[in-house]
Amino acid sequence: MRTFSLLFTFISLVMLTMFLVYVIRGPVDPVIATGLFISFLFCAVPTLFLLKPFESREALQGRREERARREKSKDDEPPAGSGS
Repeated sequence: MRTFSLLFTFISLVMLTMFLVYVIRGPVDPVIATGLFISFLFCAVPTLFLLKPFESREALQGRREERARREKSKDDEPPAGSGS
């Protein structure tokens, strides 16, 4: 998930840079400028959704604690014998 968000972040930054260079350098065609800016937005929105946690901090902390308890209890169990 983090890889996709970084990829979308990189693409959105490239689109924003292209938009800014296009606007700063010279005569601007509004259709092209709008297209570049909308492309930036379409790449930035998935980045924000992928980076936003879907659960509250308390729920994430509870899941981490539960996982740590399960791993600890798994480590405490004796290994299964071969059955012979």
